[in-house]
Amino acid sequence: MFADEIQHVPQAAVDASAFRILTVVTDARVQRALQVLWRQHEVIACTDPAGAIELARGRDVDAVLCDQRVPPQLGVDVLRDLRRAHPRALRILLVERPEPRLLLEAVNDVEVFRLVDQPWRIAAMREIPAAALRAARLAPPLGADPLSDEEAERVRRQLAVVVIDNDAVTQQRLRDLMHGTYKLHFAPALDRALQFMEQHETGVLICSTGTGRDELASALKALKHAHPHMSTIAIDPISDYDRVIELINEAQIFRLLRRPFNPALCRPYVDAALARYWYIKSQPQTAWRVATAEPAAPERAPDRLPPALLNRIRGLPGRLHESEARH
Repeated sequence: MFADEIQHVPQAAVDASAFRILTVVTDARVQRALQVLWRQHEVIACTDPAGAIELARGRDVDAVLCDQRVPPQLGVDVLRDLRRAHPRALRILLVERPEPRLLLEAVNDVEVFRLVDQPWRIAAMREIPAAALRAARLAPPLGADPLSDEEAERVRRQLAVVVIDNDAVTQQRLRDLMHGTYKLHFAPALDRALQFMEQHETGVLICSTGTGRDELASALKALKHAHPHMSTIAIDPISDYDRVIELINEAQIFRLLRRPFNPALCRPYVDAALARYWYIKSQPQTAWRVATAEPAAPERAPDRLPPALLNRIRGLPGRLHESEARH
């Protein structure tokens, strides 16, 4: 039996002990800035990436912030290892002008909780401890194991996979790859997709998020806020890294594909996304693990969508809860 709503825990219970965050940074100036910024929390400074994982496990930290440049390693590699060794800790990557490959790895391999671009915004950095503390203390790690064959078949029959893309070639490639295995629906734009989603419980949304699709980006944020168990696979040229970081933090995209993409990746990504949907819906408290960040640009906040569109998104089938109090 699926839970109908997320159990809300009083804030006092969350704040019972100090937030413990490990910062893996070799730049002394950045370390000092983080110590000052998060002085009310327990900040454990580390300059040795080789020892960071054992330190994180030994101190049972709630989150690890790692700079992308921690010679001789890369931050994504440190956080990738942390995901396996200490999954309770939230993963935060500090970057400067990230390359497309880094963004792909941060989403697909590391599943970062936040990706912080330098120079960081003070307001965004102050939001991280509270959000990460709730996620680390109130929610168990999200399951990484695949569904059994029987469960996977049941999920594929019950949940739809919706593709929003007006490119005929992309649609045909995905149709050839996934037709007959998934409950697929193709739509050229958001409105057509929502018409289908209003009638069918949807587990995965695959969509093109390229330049000029601001309303879609805002809709993805609103969708994740209202339906945290639904997963988005974004297809993006990754030519505007600010937009991609916004989607990572504020829409919690599950996987990222760079256009032109390798179709062979789609099926394992969709299967993992459906499993994630099933896991969160069966254990609603884990939705804290995909809590969205506050909007960096207020004009692109999800609540700035037309009220009628926002209500349609909130009213889609399969919602975990009716309250907006999760954040």
